[in-house]
Amino acid sequence: MYDSNDLPCPVIRDSKGYVSEYTELDWAYRVREELDEALAAKTFGNRAEEIADAITVCVSWLNALGFDEQDRIDLFREINKKNRDRGYMEVFSDELCKADEAQQGEA
Repeated sequence: MYDSNDLPCPVIRDSKGYVSEYTELDWAYRVREELDEALAAKTFGNRAEEIADAITVCVSWLNALGFDEQDRIDLFREINKKNRDRGYMEVFSDELCKADEAQQGEA
């Protein structure tokens, strides 16, 4: 199915320096900057890439807060379940989540 190489990975530095030195305001600014770039993108591919960059910033922020890869997986499973229970997810996503939960139960 997929492995950790397929998931967004946190960065340790960017063009502005080491992210370990970021404040909460710095992180919020970086997310906003990536979303602004997504909105300004001229093509679908560029927009998708900028959105993915925003996701990477968020993953990096979670990492800076102390969430390792397993913590992030657990967090997103919880969020996906909550959203699925609320009816926010589409059928294809629901099937993927059920398969993921079944695989987790086997581990």
